[in-house]
Parts: sequence; C-alpha cells; structure tokens
Amino acid sequence: MAKKTKPPVVSPSPEPAETPEFGPSLDSLSTLQILDLVNQSIPYDSPARPELNYLRLRVEEMEVTNEQARDAIEKLDAAVTKLSSPANRTGTLLALPKPDIALVVSSGAEYYCSIDPRLSQTELLVGTKILLNEAYAVIGDLGFELGGPVVKIFDLLPDGRLRVGSEAGMQNSLVIRSAALGKEKLKVGLEIRLDSSARVALEVVAKPESKDHLLERVPELPWEKVGGQAEARQAVRDAIELPLLHSDLFEAYKHTTPKGILLYGPPGCGKTLLGKATAYNLTRQLREKTGRDLQECFMHVKGPEILNMWVGESERQVREIFARAREKAKDGYLPFIFIDEAESILGTRRSGRGHNIVNTLVPMFCAEMDGIESLHEMVIILASNRADMIDPAILRPGRIDRKIKVNRPSRQESDDIYRIYLSPTLPFDANLVKEHGNDTKKVVDYLIAQLLEEQFSRKDSNRFLEITTRSGRHEFLYRGDLISGAIISSIVERAKELAIKRAISSPDHNGLCLADLLTSLEVEYQENDIFPPSDITEDWMKLVDQDPENVVKISPVRPRRNEHSTSSII
Repeated sequence: MAKKTKPPVVSPSPEPAETPEFGPSLDSLSTLQILDLVNQSIPYDSPARPELNYLRLRVEEMEVTNEQARDAIEKLDAAVTKLSSPANRTGTLLALPKPDIALVVSSGAEYYCSIDPRLSQTELLVGTKILLNEAYAVIGDLGFELGGPVVKIFDLLPDGRLRVGSEAGMQNSLVIRSAALGKEKLKVGLEIRLDSSARVALEVVAKPESKDHLLERVPELPWEKVGGQAEARQAVRDAIELPLLHSDLFEAYKHTTPKGILLYGPPGCGKTLLGKATAYNLTRQLREKTGRDLQECFMHVKGPEILNMWVGESERQVREIFARAREKAKDGYLPFIFIDEAESILGTRRSGRGHNIVNTLVPMFCAEMDGIESLHEMVIILASNRADMIDPAILRPGRIDRKIKVNRPSRQESDDIYRIYLSPTLPFDANLVKEHGNDTKKVVDYLIAQLLEEQFSRKDSNRFLEITTRSGRHEFLYRGDLISGAIISSIVERAKELAIKRAISSPDHNGLCLADLLTSLEVEYQENDIFPPSDITEDWMKLVDQDPENVVKISPVRPRRNEHSTSSII
C-alpha cells in the first residue's frame, strides 16, 4: 500500500519590504529608481560603486529601447486596427424628421439613421454630405459637396420643391432645396447644382458670360443723329412706336399689333443703326409717358454665331435668347431682339435626307414667335441683305408683320450723313477757313459739295460694277450708286487720319482739307474693304437693288493700262 504524501504548503507571498531607507513599497518604483535608492545606500568610497553606475547606465539604455519598441508596437497596432476596420459610408441628409433621427439617402436608398449623441443636431444641415458607420449611424458632417450635375429650373412648386431638367434630354425630376437655398429667391430658367444623388438642390450656378454677351449698351441716339433714311425711319416708328405709345387707340379699334419687323437692304445702310435708334427713342418716350423707370435691353444676335455643329445646340441658343428676353421683361426692361444676317439661320428650308440645321431652327424660331402676344413683351427686329433667302414661314403675317426696305442714301441724304461726321468744330485748314470768312459752317458746306460732286458724277472713272441682265443688256453702276452710311463714315475717318499724321510730322500743320477727303474717297473704293473679293454673282447681289432672277452676271469694273491711255474701263 502506497504511502500518502502531503501536498506542499504554499506560503503566501511576502508583503513588499518596508524599510526606513526605501520607503513603504518598491513595486511602485521603476528599475532605475530602485538602482538610485541602492546607490544612495552604498558609501561613496565603496569599491562596488563603479559597477553599480555601469549597471544603471545599461538599464537606462534598455528602458529607452523598450520605450521605443513599445511606441512602435502601439503605432503598428493602431494601423492594423484602422486598416482592418470596415469603411464608413457617406450619404446626403434629406431631413431631420425626429430628434436624434436623420433621413439619409446613400447609394440610391433611403435610411432612417440614428445620430451620434456627440454630434450637435442643430449643426446638421439639409443637403450636406454626412458620414455613416457600419451600423448606419450618423457619426460625422462633411459639409456640402463641391461636385454634382448642373440642371435648369423649369418650374417652382408651391411647397418649395423644384422641377428641374436638362437641355441634353435628361428626364425632368423633382428635387428639394438644401438649407443654403431654403430662403433663396429662385426663378425659372436659373441653373442650379444638385448633389451626387440628384435629390437636393445645393446652389445657384453663376450664368456663363456667353448668355450676356448678346446684350449691347444702346448709346444716346435720337432720331436726329440718324442721317437719311426718312422713309425707313417713319415706317419703323409707325410699326413699333405707335402700338406701344397709343395702345388705347389700338385696343379701341381692335387693331392687332405687329410682332416683329424686317429691315432689308444693302449692307452698311443703317439697319443696325435704325434698330438701336428705335430702342433708344421708344424706351425714352415710354418713360416719359408712363413715368416708369424703363430701361432698354438691346440683344444684338449675329446669325452665324448661333450655328453650331452639335445637334440641338443651335436650337437651345434660340430658346435661351427668347427666355433671356422674357426674364428682362419681368425685371422691368423693354427687350429688343435684333437678329443680324437673319438669312444665315432663318433661310429657306431644304428637303433632303441629310440633316440641315436650318430645317430645325426655323420651326423653333416660329414656335418662339407664336408664344409672343404683342410688342409689349419684346420687340423682334430682323436685318438681312438677302430677304429673298429667308423662309416664308418667318415672314408671313402674324410673325414678321412689317417688311421695311432700307435703301442706299440719295445725294441729299448723303449730304445729311456727311454733316453728322464733318462737324464745324473740327480743325480745318487755316487757309480754307480764311477763304470762307472764318465761318466753319461754310467750310463744311464747301467740302461736302465738292466731295459729293466727285462721288456722284457719272464719269467713266467712277464706274464700279457691270450688270448683265437676261435680256443681254449691260448696265453700269457708279460709285454714287453704291454709296452707304458705312462708306461715308469710313471716308471721313480716313481723311481725319491723314490730317492727324500730318499734324504729328509737322508742328506748323494745316487742318483737315479737301485733298484729304478726295484722297480718302479714292482709297476707300480702291481697297474695296466692304465689297466681295471675288466675282461670284451671289456675293455681289447683296450690294445691288436688282431682281436676282433678272441678273445673269455681275462683275466689278477694274482699270487696265494700255499704250494709248493710262486706264480704260472693261
């Protein structure tokens, strides 16, 4: 029978030593501190002191190494924990329906999420991007995002929501306003930026400058500053001014007001000038009659600028022009849409399989004009050198109701135009002024008379164009037949330039003289700055008042030298 052994008796751990030298407990001290206590208890001259100091140095180095290793392990552990933790989701805050509850859209789905109590619920704004943890709790606020689709406002709903869409064919949708747009006064047609989920309108996008580049400042241009064109001026005033200034009479007679007018004729004869003068004078008269602070808004649209190679882009620009005019009308302006070179965008539609921009631009323009009730909304003015090339659907009654011919100025009208540019206050040649009794008005009369005589004389040297008709007859057009306000202005400006150059080169210079004007007249027609550089009949037809169907050929008359004379006319 085996002898039983008793288990060893485990004595409890002795309490930490309490000595008067070392204090109540050694467990609360570091190794270096214990060594310092031991070092203090050894006599200064003890032979063990050097070894003890060396031991202390080694322990200190080990503790520094351990501390560095501990820091590195902690950083590594934090990095591992961070990399192994699940990613936080983001979403857009739609509403705060209850205390500590947020309605959030994330990845196209909506969630009712709890809000971290450490977040201030009052600082959470509708439309901001927020941070969600793996339990879909709101744990952070990232502010408003900077990207997102840009759309246009199509309608404002009574409850503050917006119906938005895009010209690129994006389906219309309803969005709510962010906290930043909650009290903003929005208008139909404004462009706004949505959040990435396309559920919240975040901000109004500044309109591109291209939308306002059509606006031109109308100078002070009373009818007295428009030389010549008396018939055209009166026709424009009858078509536009009368319906607006005497609307009560038009209503009493139940007379429909025109929606737009067409100014057609050769280039440089003042079609644009007539449009600007109409805008200035009509707005001024309406201000005086109604007492309202009415301002003109002159939108100068150049036809070729609208044409765009991208499908639908040209039509979009036409819609924006009319939308911009309606916005200006609501803001208290009287908008004028002046479309120059109208035949380039409103030309006759052509059948065919290929896509033609004009085939879609013309119906778009007709639809916009059909939405205009009268001149009280906006004034439409078309200008063209070739009215025969404009689509008949544009020129029919009910759209462009008035067609006004802007002719080339006659000799008397040219005299009036010259007097606008040749002011008596200009510095004229001293000898010329002395010959006319120091009366500059007589000097102006003399210069214009001599200049018109040279310009309108029917001599061979003034022949400019040869026209061949279907009957075989040849006709010549002279310089005076192709006069225009633009040519008159250019002649005077060239003469002023010659006088200025002479003044710069010579201190004792003479002022503007007849030779300057005659030289400028000759140079103006020689350079042909405003005439086509080719012999193509279609290009020259824009300059003459001839029936295109009756003209076979138009060719410029150019001088040639031979042995008998310095020049002859072909």
